[in-house]
Amino acid sequence: MRHGATVWNGEGRWQGWTDTPLGEVGEAQARRLAARLAGRDPGRVYASDLQRALATARLALPGAAITADPRLRELHFGRYEGATSEQVLHDPDYLAWQRDPWRLPAPGGGESLEAVGERMRAWAEGLPGGTVTAFTHGAALRALLCALFGWPATPQPGYVLPFPYLHAHTGITRLERRGGQWTLLSYNDHAHLED
Repeated sequence: MRHGATVWNGEGRWQGWTDTPLGEVGEAQARRLAARLAGRDPGRVYASDLQRALATARLALPGAAITADPRLRELHFGRYEGATSEQVLHDPDYLAWQRDPWRLPAPGGGESLEAVGERMRAWAEGLPGGTVTAFTHGAALRALLCALFGWPATPQPGYVLPFPYLHAHTGITRLERRGGQWTLLSYNDHAHLED
């Protein structure tokens, strides 16, 4: 699951590793997710060690034992941490990064999406059998899917990340691993947010 919304999400600011808290909207999203998950066995529960993911996990699965894991963190956006999308789009180094955002690190000490995908994949491949519930971040989750399934990460006109598909806050993506093979069962299921 992606974490709930933060104030920075509402402002269009890139968070990355900046440890921003959930906003009121994000808390409400996590509570709606809790109602949807009620009565289901979450199995082992993991979350990014950033507070917006941990808080989402605690609200969505009250009383569950949660293991914080930094491998579930968002892409480190380098000098774009805290910048708005508008500021990023006008940065002269942005276009250079977008030539190959999968392999090139974000300017100013950031990560590449490939690095994020590989750390997420290493986490996923190392999981024991059984049900696992994890709370992570939007770009990190999409980088994992690219790493697992070989999906391309190509620049998108008018969108600052190289993914042609979005992921809602607290949206659920379900994966299954059998015999070392991964299957995507559902992507970005956010029916709990619909009125």
